[in-house]
Amino acid sequence: MLFGERLQQSRNNLNLTQQDIADKMHVSRQTISSWERGNSYPDINSLISLSDYYQVSLDILLKEDTGMKEYLEKKGSNKEPKTNLSQSYISRIIFSFNFALRSL
Repeated sequence: MLFGERLQQSRNNLNLTQQDIADKMHVSRQTISSWERGNSYPDINSLISLSDYYQVSLDILLKEDTGMKEYLEKKGSNKEPKTNLSQSYISRIIFSFNFALRSL
């Protein structure tokens, strides 16, 4: 399932509107719509907030969508080889998220 489809399905499962999520995330409804349609992707802080709110692991949100991987590769440093960038970035996100959860 693509990233945007997962977001939309998660929102619908909670019987929430795009505006409900936009208010919670402090973004516009159009931003939520853009994420759900795959036209853009959230920043790392928004990703973590979405993961928490929808109770969907970052691993599931990030790994299943090649568009998300490509987006993360473009956002990363050119110093790392592109083939390892998305894996390295995702690993860092998951490690940080797991570490934060253990600290609670």
